Amino acid sequence: MSGIKLNRLSDEVVRQIAAGEVIERPASVVKELVDNSIDAGAQNIVVKVKNGGIDLVEVSDDGIGIPKENLPLIFQSHTTSKLNSIEDLNTLLSMGFRGEALPTITSVAKVQVDSKYEAEQRAHSIFFNETGACEVSTVAKEKGTTVKVENLFHNIPARRKYLKTATTEYRKIFEMLNRYYLIYPNISFVLEKDGKRVVSLDLVTGSNAGELVKERVRDVLGKSFDEDMLEIKYDGAGTKISGFASHPSKHKSRSASQYIFVNNRPITDRGIIRAIMEGYSRYLPFGQKVDFVININIQPEFVDVNVHPRKEEVRFENPYRVYSAVEEAVRHALEKALSYRKETDFQTLRDTFNQKSSISSPKKGKTYSQPTNLYSSSNQTTSVQDTLLFTKELFKEVPYSNTQQTNYYQESTEKEDSSDIRSISQIFNKYIVIEFIDERLWILDQHAAAERINFEKLVNREKNLSMLQNLLVPVQISFTKEQTIFLKENSTFFAELGFLFEIEDEGIALKTIPAEYSESNFEKIFLEIFALEDDVDLLAKSLQKRKEDVLATIACHGSIRAGQSLPYQEMLNIFNELQDCTNGYSCPHGRPIIWKLTLDEIDKHFERTY
Repeated sequence: MSGIKLNRLSDEVVRQIAAGEVIERPASVVKELVDNSIDAGAQNIVVKVKNGGIDLVEVSDDGIGIPKENLPLIFQSHTTSKLNSIEDLNTLLSMGFRGEALPTITSVAKVQVDSKYEAEQRAHSIFFNETGACEVSTVAKEKGTTVKVENLFHNIPARRKYLKTATTEYRKIFEMLNRYYLIYPNISFVLEKDGKRVVSLDLVTGSNAGELVKERVRDVLGKSFDEDMLEIKYDGAGTKISGFASHPSKHKSRSASQYIFVNNRPITDRGIIRAIMEGYSRYLPFGQKVDFVININIQPEFVDVNVHPRKEEVRFENPYRVYSAVEEAVRHALEKALSYRKETDFQTLRDTFNQKSSISSPKKGKTYSQPTNLYSSSNQTTSVQDTLLFTKELFKEVPYSNTQQTNYYQESTEKEDSSDIRSISQIFNKYIVIEFIDERLWILDQHAAAERINFEKLVNREKNLSMLQNLLVPVQISFTKEQTIFLKENSTFFAELGFLFEIEDEGIALKTIPAEYSESNFEKIFLEIFALEDDVDLLAKSLQKRKEDVLATIACHGSIRAGQSLPYQEMLNIFNELQDCTNGYSCPHGRPIIWKLTLDEIDKHFERTY
């Protein structure tokens, strides 16, 4: 280090460097100022921007205001009224707290603050530019605070050069403000762009901060999201979750409306997004996404909000617990909304068949085959024994195109009457068609329906031990000692799949198998489940997640196929069993089972008016 001279950076340079972390673009300025307005207890906030916020960002509120004596201090680094000690971070609920925003903003822009403190008679103003702060002066203002930020990055040309176009910067501001609109329905917001009002949201009467209200969600995200949104609620283990998510039928390849809040703070968190999509995993085609708005309330001491310069991320003390709660909340909302165990059309269909078999019944004197075992390899085009059931390729679900906005999932609100059914038939050896006399048509994908039925039987097997079959002679399967230890540790997982075994010196003795596979090569099935991962440790870590994937694949290979002709009785069995499914809307891979049409929709397609 000899010969190298160390320079102590000036406070101004330090603030400008810090500004690069806190103030990235005009939207960062808006965020910091709106945070302060919310912390000040504002009920009305007005945001004005010019030239995408590059020339001007102005935020006005009707909060408690700033005392005259504090006006010069707010421009000093790390001056804040929200923290006294490091311990306060453990219980922090305010939006801003570190005292970094205004000092860093003043280092890269011209700033003026006008404020009327509620306990003082007059309002006061202070202006800050590159030469420093001016004296505090008296101004005319009735209530609250107005902060005006002009000519952002005027003194750092290199940083200003990397800003996007005014249109792009405005879009970033607009997107950022949407988060505040959603999570603060108790505040009225106005947004003006280049002198023109573009957003005006009245406060929702009776609402509270952090309450996701349908009325405000509809105003922000649009009518289409409101029409099919599912409500999410969860309260347990010190975590409360509330929000809305779009109906599975509204899935899309790219989602623009995904909002996450933690203790009312807008954040980004890939783990939470992943947990939400896991909750949807059996309801959506592979790779599809949904819109959602979710607020997670957790005790402040269990979440660190001070891990990101712009406070856009948080760190949970126990992320697994939070992610599990989110997944459970989403899955429960879906099951509650979509379960056929409610009184739905399929319940009526079963009653219809049982009460009036004369409707579309087989002709007298003609024989029909008995219902076949949906799991048996005997009614498959390709035998289970000849198929590698669990190769990783099979977990790549077939992508689904949603170019046509067809209503696959719409729920019926009225109970069907037995006289409503006109006919039931099969087309293309692929789909089951139900026609109703009141000009409605249902089309069922026979393979997807059978998959769903089989999948849920497998999932619920542990509740019905009669579905297991003991082998007269245990099957010996060889494993290494390392693998045998792993099998012993995870015997419960395999038992839930229906495989019971005893550990031996050089492997296992398979004693019990799922009854449905007694005619299949169950030894091969077991080995392929075990071979899902090459690394035993990886398999151990992902086994629980793989469980449903395994069951979905088993269900797929044991189901009625497209191209398979079905007798009347077998179609009837599909209807009777589908109604008992928790999710009767999609197969285990997320593909839709049902498509509902009306005569009006069909006529409209053909431009028919009579």
